[in-house]
Amino acid sequence: MARQLRVGFISVQDASDIKGFSGITSQMLSHLRQQGICIEVYSPLSEAIKYLLAPLKLLARLRKRTCTLEHYPLVAKSYARQIRRLIRERPVDVLVTSSSVPVSALECSQPIIPWTDAPFHQMYEYYGGRFRNMTEAGVERAKRMEQSALDHATYAVYSSEWAARSARQLTDPKKVRVLTFGPNISIEHTAEDVRVWVEDRRRQRPRACKLLFIGIDWSRKGGPIAIETAKILNESGLPTTLTIVGTDPQEVVPDYVEKLGFISKSTPEGRAHLASLLREADFFILPTKAETAGIVFCESSAFGLPSLSYSTGGVPDYVRTGVNGVCLPVGTAAAVFAAEIRAILQDPGGYVALCLSAFHEYESRLNYDISARALVDLCHSALEKKR
Repeated sequence: MARQLRVGFISVQDASDIKGFSGITSQMLSHLRQQGICIEVYSPLSEAIKYLLAPLKLLARLRKRTCTLEHYPLVAKSYARQIRRLIRERPVDVLVTSSSVPVSALECSQPIIPWTDAPFHQMYEYYGGRFRNMTEAGVERAKRMEQSALDHATYAVYSSEWAARSARQLTDPKKVRVLTFGPNISIEHTAEDVRVWVEDRRRQRPRACKLLFIGIDWSRKGGPIAIETAKILNESGLPTTLTIVGTDPQEVVPDYVEKLGFISKSTPEGRAHLASLLREADFFILPTKAETAGIVFCESSAFGLPSLSYSTGGVPDYVRTGVNGVCLPVGTAAAVFAAEIRAILQDPGGYVALCLSAFHEYESRLNYDISARALVDLCHSALEKKR
């Protein structure tokens, strides 16, 4: 009988914390544990070394710049020492991590497989915010760290083809792979359940529409476009409501917009509330300007809820036009979103088919079970390459 594969799962923060990295790390760990392999969790790692570097962060703040301490070589070397010690104490065959940072300086005999959302080089070019405010020296440190992690990796796994394309320019394209993320909530229903929900909500409001928006960053996620879409639908004669979750836009909203604020997935009540919102809506709308992946698109698909978004970043891997929603070119006006919604609802049978197709996308592609199984296959392949 073959010996059971032993995988070391690395995370700087507590890997079981559902609030960390949007719950992605905890989901990775949970689903890997279901694959019949032995998991050694190397998490959390001590970040005490950062206290020595704290003055650098203060100095950067005084200069109105951003300083990311995790990109300093001292921090990377500290993580590497801790991981090597953990390997000696609890030996493993392969190392998996949800971030490239802790393995960037790691020298070991085990194959290393990072599974992340995008290389730093791409994140810096794509996102604004704290990345745009980094010093040139900080950007170069981060790029060197990312490159070092790629050089150490046996396989480099990303959550979208968009991210993988960037990584192939930085390392051997043959070791770059794509495995999508999945929902960060438990899915226990079936396609027949979805059919019942869809038919019930259309029967209850055959000539009305309920939109759902879930996102923390109101502007980047396209909140104003969502409100404008609801406004246009109402003005065209289709009574429409919009429910906003995750943020409280500091603006006066029309009476057809409901603001629910942040709903935590870390409590049973929060998870149940989110599930009911996904179950009852007609469309999920998130006209995001920048997105590396699409956890919430996995969740909407899992509830048979068609998504509407922009074709940006990793979104096209999660929203496919005519399959589980509509993906429009960046900058498309709200009027086009509204027209797409009206066209879909004018064909009741087509709408039900789209909802069931969305659930099939979740079942066949957008879930952690399938990706975790593929990752285990990569672990075995990495071991063979090392021999």
